[in-house]
Amino acid sequence: MLLAAAVLATAVALLSAPDPDSRPWPGKPDPAAAGAPDPAASGETAVSPAAQTAEPAAPFAESPSRLVPGAAAKAGQPIAIHTADLPASEASGLVASRRHPGVFYWLRDGGGATTQRPRAALWTIRLGEDAQSHPVRRGENFPFAQVFDGANTDWEDVVIDDDDNLWIGDIGANDCVSKQYLYRTLEPEPDTDDPFVVTAKYPLAFPDPAPGCRTRNAEAMLWLDGELYIFAKTTNSPVYRAVLPAERNAPVALLPVTKFDHAVNKISVSTVSDDRTRLTLAGHSRYWVFAADPALTGDAFLRKAMSGKPVHTDTFASAAGNASVEGGSYVPGTHDLLFVAENKEIFLVPDGPVADVR
Repeated sequence: MLLAAAVLATAVALLSAPDPDSRPWPGKPDPAAAGAPDPAASGETAVSPAAQTAEPAAPFAESPSRLVPGAAAKAGQPIAIHTADLPASEASGLVASRRHPGVFYWLRDGGGATTQRPRAALWTIRLGEDAQSHPVRRGENFPFAQVFDGANTDWEDVVIDDDDNLWIGDIGANDCVSKQYLYRTLEPEPDTDDPFVVTAKYPLAFPDPAPGCRTRNAEAMLWLDGELYIFAKTTNSPVYRAVLPAERNAPVALLPVTKFDHAVNKISVSTVSDDRTRLTLAGHSRYWVFAADPALTGDAFLRKAMSGKPVHTDTFASAAGNASVEGGSYVPGTHDLLFVAENKEIFLVPDGPVADVR
């Protein structure tokens, strides 16, 4: 009971607290690092053995967009992002924090679970000004925090709203029948052991199920102008606006907005740049950058951007040959992109040409 009361008090305090950090991105990472991370109990290795002694990465503008698998980093030391692996497989979803410059959260949509590799958790990356991953807490570069009261059936994406709540999309339905939910969570201090607290749970289902199904499979979400959008993972990647009910835990209605007319299919990533001039979508092996009109908002913004052809597209240079990218986000304040893949690879893609249409 005392623990539950403490968690509730923390949730209330976080909801009412002002933004404690107004520094422009990316800010200075906390150099404090004490103690080594706990070793893996079993199964997957924490990070590949090469990042343990990896040389510093080249400057961001000169860095390749290919990750070379490495190994666990020394506690308290930055990791050259292109030589590091994520500590767990099945990464799906990535979002940048607003309250904590340089911090990104990612989640898993499956894979084996152990004490050190849980599924009902959010994992953290701190990207420094040097384009390397820096320790988040106690020397750990990729720590996790448990999510209370949010079962991970098939988590696929995470977004952040205008009030700095994180929304977890339990929206996968490869079997055509799985129940789908949105979880709204509070963001704890990333350098502590505080958990993510679920403050609301909303069931949802697509209004136009795939043939022979009760719903649609989805893997990408987007928070835009006070609204939550969900992309179905199918031909032409249709997008729906979620009408969030005033009552917590009530069903969400999904309204069709638009879809692509050309070969952008089965997307697993959606993200908009801070200046609202670019919309990027990605599938497992390729990403597409679309020009966007910053003067438009909401549905009109997406319809205009998705009606054009991509201004740039490329494939992920996976060292393994098939990265299976399912999470991505613009680096705040830039046109650079950070992606995470199910096979543990991380891609930091510098701002590319805007006329390379293939």
